[in-house]
Amino acid sequence: MQLQLDRAKDHLRLSAEAQAQSDFKQARVHLLHAARYMLEAAQRTDIAPVQAQRYDYARQFQERADALLPRIEAQQRAQAAHARPAAEPNEGPDATAWLVAERPDVRFDDVAGLDDVKQQIRLKIIYPFTHPEEAAHFGVRSGGGILLYGPPGTGKTLIAKAVAGELEAAFFTVKPSEVMSKWVGEAEQNVGALFKAARAYERAVIFLDEVEALVPKRRGSNSTVMQRVVPQFLAELDGMGGRHPGLLLIGATNEPWLLDAAVMRPGRFDEKIYVPLPDLAARQRILELNLAGRPLVPEISLADLAQRLEGYSGADIAHICQRACEIPFLEAVTQGTQRDVQVTDFCGDGGGQAVGE
Repeated sequence: MQLQLDRAKDHLRLSAEAQAQSDFKQARVHLLHAARYMLEAAQRTDIAPVQAQRYDYARQFQERADALLPRIEAQQRAQAAHARPAAEPNEGPDATAWLVAERPDVRFDDVAGLDDVKQQIRLKIIYPFTHPEEAAHFGVRSGGGILLYGPPGTGKTLIAKAVAGELEAAFFTVKPSEVMSKWVGEAEQNVGALFKAARAYERAVIFLDEVEALVPKRRGSNSTVMQRVVPQFLAELDGMGGRHPGLLLIGATNEPWLLDAAVMRPGRFDEKIYVPLPDLAARQRILELNLAGRPLVPEISLADLAQRLEGYSGADIAHICQRACEIPFLEAVTQGTQRDVQVTDFCGDGGGQAVGE
């Protein structure tokens, strides 16, 4: 029976990870597996109250799986709408493989805090797109490139998705490792193919995570590949100016000092926006978003938790919330006990001292 409970827990974790990546089809598969294993565990249980509870958990997992069907169907419709013809022979790499099938449904309201960052992005990026007449009147151009930099886990990827969501734009997300390894010896052609695919859309956002790995400092580098890739990337950036006002490039990095100096000048990454660790209000909002609908004891104060979590990133806080809720869940499925999430569940070491103390 313990095997079934462990497998149910593993599939729940995998489902949560898949949903975080907007892979709702795979998330539903894992939820159905979790329901099956929980049902098997219930059938092997002799204690009536525990058996009833496990049957109820199996039913809940099934309902959560069914609730994902509309989102899966929406993704399939969006994927069909955004489909592009396959690349002709000798045309080079097909960059459309990186296009997110569903245009992001994330908005700035879904990003906790970072009000100064949002305002800079609205001014420099979103308003020129959404108010083209006023932008033309004052000579403010749309499109171009911006660089988001700051500590890891502060929400740079989420901000990029929110920008695409606000603009209702197609969203390309690319990691340099994919560019450099997928077509060995053809990395510079791959960069060109990516920008070409993005230009096929009226509005498109290209998001390059860990951009310093794609355009590192060339001085002292012995890599002949990078000596070709960096100039190709710079040429694509230069070609964006005025030719495609609906194309936006967002780069993200935790180490901006590693970027080639040429990419940092105006006309390429025009704006450099620092994304800081969340402040007190943002930390409390992140807690609210991650604990919404969870059973919490009345003694838990989100304001107090937010105070204790100073110095933590948004990703850190989300992980702490998830771990805190897993503790009573594990007790429920393995011991048959039922309780709400307690303050001690937020302890970093499993007991005693609360996180941040």
